[in-house]
Amino acid sequence: MGYLDQYAQGSGVFDKLVKVVVYSLLAATLGYCFYWLFFRNWREERQVQRFLTTVQEQRFEDAYQYWGCSVAEPCRDYLFDEFLEDWGPQSRIGPVKAFEVGRSYTQPNGAIIELSVNGVKQSNLWVDGVTEMLSYFPY
Repeated sequence: MGYLDQYAQGSGVFDKLVKVVVYSLLAATLGYCFYWLFFRNWREERQVQRFLTTVQEQRFEDAYQYWGCSVAEPCRDYLFDEFLEDWGPQSRIGPVKAFEVGRSYTQPNGAIIELSVNGVKQSNLWVDGVTEMLSYFPY
């Protein structure tokens, strides 16, 4: 038996370790890509769905709170009467019977959400990434 005959015998463990690390990095990269493509704006999209469900149930005072406003303390630039003109039963879209949240676009501090109500495309909504408050885009 020579000096170098036993040199490569321990390399099987190292090869397995390298395979585990490479496959783990590949799986993590694919998982992140999947998340980025399909779920990066999930919170913002859910906020819009909750808002539209509240409007559909005709709980307009609760829906107004999604805009960071309340009936007792209305927003300076978006009064409750204006909100009802946009989302109430007498609005141009009528009572919300069906809605669909469309594509979302990530921005540095929030997301732009496309939506259609009663089969008609509506103005895009802006969802703040920190407070999750809604507004029309461009805000």
